[in-house]
Amino acid sequence: MGTRMWTAAGLAGGLLLAGGSWYTIAGTADSTSHAVCGPDLTKDPVVADEFMAMAVVETVKNTRAWTAGGSSFLSSRVRVLKDLKGTLPETLTVTQGIGNGFAPGRYSTENDELYAVLEPGHRYVVGVETMDSDGQGPWVGYVVPAKRGVDGEAAHWQEAQHAAAPAAPPCNDVVSG
Repeated sequence: MGTRMWTAAGLAGGLLLAGGSWYTIAGTADSTSHAVCGPDLTKDPVVADEFMAMAVVETVKNTRAWTAGGSSFLSSRVRVLKDLKGTLPETLTVTQGIGNGFAPGRYSTENDELYAVLEPGHRYVVGVETMDSDGQGPWVGYVVPAKRGVDGEAAHWQEAQHAAAPAAPPCNDVVSG
């Protein structure tokens, strides 16, 4: 191999080494790891334990849909028919995360069985995570249709609150980014 070839190979190797070092340093500077495990909301005692307030509500009106920071949200005015845990005002506007429902004015969620979209005229059991989520008002983290009627839901969730919530399994679902 001639002198030019050795020089070119040395320069190319140096560039690869410098680029790889920069990528490694830059890639780890902002890197974080976090668990993506959450409560098992398929188990009613866990749901009853997880939320600060729960109620049977009727959606009066969807008041606002908007997108911020790559996420979409829907605020809905609801009328509380029965408090199940804690005490909520008679009417309030709650916010939930949503997705595009593939038709104008239609929305979806990742899991409609545990987190239904609040639709006017329908009754739901809601779990309120916080009464003020960054100025968006109360945030609902659990929304399911009230299939048992108001009194049936009250009896069911009263029982769920008194049942022991199962221990959470170990969280091995860790994401690095």
